[in-house]
Amino acid sequence: MPERMCVCCRIKGKKEVFFRIVLQEETYVFDRRMKIQNRGFYVCKNIVCIEKLSKNKRYKVESLELLEMLKEIEKEKKNIIDIIRPMKNSDFFIFGVDENIEGIKKNKVKLLILPKDINEKYINQFTKLKEEYKTVVINIEEKNELSHIFLRDVNVVGIIDKKVVNGILTKLEVTE
Repeated sequence: MPERMCVCCRIKGKKEVFFRIVLQEETYVFDRRMKIQNRGFYVCKNIVCIEKLSKNKRYKVESLELLEMLKEIEKEKKNIIDIIRPMKNSDFFIFGVDENIEGIKKNKVKLLILPKDINEKYINQFTKLKEEYKTVVINIEEKNELSHIFLRDVNVVGIIDKKVVNGILTKLEVTE
């Protein structure tokens, strides 16, 4: 399988991780479906590379085309709920306030999903623990988002597997 390369950051990968830009009638256009039969190049699906492309003197891509790419990034944006939903039956989670406090103190919990609508006392406690133990915390709006996934009343969810946490953070980072 051939690898493509971003013209901005020079990272290589499969074509699914890039946008394709094609020269068509002396202007560069965004080839959303990657089907246009002309010479083209690839750019990463992230804001940094799109910004670099907008300043690139060799490839003068129209502003409207750049905006279309930014809209695509926004559409593909995932949130933590979308990412953890398929993992709901795994053993990567710790549920409950006390269990997660203990897990953070024992350096087991690598990432904490913290709803904004839980008791403020707990939010303050987790904020202090976050700073003290360098735990990654992702805030969500309501705890019922977690209850819908896990089919029970859940206040806080901790994730204990380092590889899973890295995968989640990569998915979130790609879209930010």
